Amino acid sequence: MARGKKEKLMDGQMCVFNFCTDPRNYVVQANSLIGGRQALKLNSAKLIRSAIMQVVKEDDELKPYIITIKDFAKLLQVDESNIYKYADEITDDIIKNPVYVRGERGKSGNWMKIPWVSKCEYSPDVGISIKLNEELKPFLINLKDHYTQYTLQEVLAMRSVYAIRIFELLQSRIMTKILPKEGIYIDISVQEIKECCECVDKYKEFSNFKIKVLDKAKDEINRVTMYAMDYSYIKKGRTVVGIKFYVNMCYHVHNRETVIIEECK
Repeated sequence: MARGKKEKLMDGQMCVFNFCTDPRNYVVQANSLIGGRQALKLNSAKLIRSAIMQVVKEDDELKPYIITIKDFAKLLQVDESNIYKYADEITDDIIKNPVYVRGERGKSGNWMKIPWVSKCEYSPDVGISIKLNEELKPFLINLKDHYTQYTLQEVLAMRSVYAIRIFELLQSRIMTKILPKEGIYIDISVQEIKECCECVDKYKEFSNFKIKVLDKAKDEINRVTMYAMDYSYIKKGRTVVGIKFYVNMCYHVHNRETVIIEECK
């Protein structure tokens, strides 16, 4: 990934890098970060993943960046004339909603709260300066295994933050670049999905969870990614305790909007 030239930050005391906005570059993060609880709104989630995309293999530290107003508006497809409103809401959301990562030995209920950024500031004359929190280094830098990568353009096109989160969960479990013609099945518990989407206390009725989370994710993944996805239920008695996702390459499926899972028949 090409770096921009250094330029001065708003206060004139600190060097920063230009923000790369090429959506073909990869967002790379540890699976433990993907598996964390995240409550960011849609555009905030996209900006954070854009910031993560700035981290490259050669980095040994997290650097500060500036994204211009024009690039910010283009990246998130928002109206440049009303950019202050968007920038203010997004920076507030990022500051107020940290990521929760499982603590020591991944014990159930043991969550470590980590702010996404050490700085996220909007300046009308320059743009948005953003620096990821140093505590995120183990999840973003020098990753040897148990990490996931995907191109930024796949999540930028999504219209649901739940779709982004489920896409990431599925990606973290897909071990090959090309799936076999018959596709693969991935089981994830309902509890894990709700935790990762930070909706444990929402959608108490499963029908609402299906419509707002699962169906939204299915529609968006099928619409904008290289994958075709469908799902069925894993039940304990009458209660749905898990989701069995079926995932295939879209070119293996004739109509990826109506993927058929034999087990669902």
